[in-house]
Amino acid sequence: MLEDGTAVDFEVSPMAAATACSMFGVGAVIGAVPAGAVSAVFGRRVSLIIGESNVVLGWLMITFPTATRMLYVGRTLQGVGCGAMCTIIPMYVGEIAEPEIRGFLGGLHQLFIVSGILFSYIFGNFLTYTQLNMACGVWMVVHLLAMLYVPESPYFLIRDDKRVRAEEALARLRDPNHDCKSELEEIQKFVEEEQKNSYTAREVLEKNVNRRALTIGIGCMFFQQMTGINVIIFYLKHIFENSGSEISPELSTTVVGTIQLVMTFVSMMITDKFGRRSLMVYSMTSMGICFLALSYYFFAKKYNPRVADSLDWLPLITIVLYISMYSIGCGPIPYIIIGEIFSSELKSMGTGMSIATNWTVVWLVTCLANPMDTFIGPSGTFFVYSGFCFLGMLFVVNRVPETKNRSLAEIQFELEKN
Repeated sequence: MLEDGTAVDFEVSPMAAATACSMFGVGAVIGAVPAGAVSAVFGRRVSLIIGESNVVLGWLMITFPTATRMLYVGRTLQGVGCGAMCTIIPMYVGEIAEPEIRGFLGGLHQLFIVSGILFSYIFGNFLTYTQLNMACGVWMVVHLLAMLYVPESPYFLIRDDKRVRAEEALARLRDPNHDCKSELEEIQKFVEEEQKNSYTAREVLEKNVNRRALTIGIGCMFFQQMTGINVIIFYLKHIFENSGSEISPELSTTVVGTIQLVMTFVSMMITDKFGRRSLMVYSMTSMGICFLALSYYFFAKKYNPRVADSLDWLPLITIVLYISMYSIGCGPIPYIIIGEIFSSELKSMGTGMSIATNWTVVWLVTCLANPMDTFIGPSGTFFVYSGFCFLGMLFVVNRVPETKNRSLAEIQFELEKN
């Protein structure tokens, strides 16, 4: 919309439009790094409200811009808010969820991300630029208002010496027959032990177990994005247009978005049954194979068009399979893992660094999408990302422990043992 001149009253070059897209990743890094420390001071709930306010302001700026710089600032503000929320939400879910449903609740994060993607795919087909931004922005307002009624994390309230409020919050989060007092005593002991062992950042990172956990968290987030998901998401319509497929780009993007939503829901159902590690391995291996198939198709399109014409169904099928495999494992599970893998002393720093890594790679992949398309073409681009899929699979096999149905204390014991 920005490039074809229908969005705004001033001219936006293709480079400016691409820059506006990529500024989201820059802002997300800025928001993610301090988010853990901010939430440790002000609480998870208040910090989320601050993050959401940035996103709402960002939507206003890109909905009613008067110059290109407003697009840059608006997208950066959206990134700051989303980077902070992507850091705080896994921490919050990890603290309020019982072990047997932590994977399911952690998957809700990714489920609503892909719901938003599908929403924009569908409504982007017929709404104007301003209407689409307003339709998307209103959900952030709903989220902001709903946060006023969400209970604070009992862990934070205990750390803040507000035991009565912590008991009230836990009662809201548990079944009426649940023994909240016993759980609150466990939380109290956990927090007291944590406060006895107060360390500097350097002392925290001197521990082998913390370095191992940080490697796992950062590695999972790095490979989640280096598998090329945002190349597919941001440029999906462009890919289908260039493939020459008879299936319309509008229909293709809607189909892919629907599949992504359905498969993310499936992931929520099976994560606590089959385990995080096995799903990640299966997911990344399948994604690599899909990208190899796409690479072959675009290679044939350039050097053997007759073969490519007989395979015009291949882009849609491989992208649907890729999105399905991503949504089952590589998409939601890294967010679940970073909510489980860090010790209490490392949680704020580790979560912030992991999410910052994620958004740094988002920015990098988005910026490189057009240059890679120009210099090595779609075939070379998909071949490169297939390699990262297989490297990610090897990283999970060699570094990531299984955390299914284990308490946070048991996970730390496993990391220390290995």
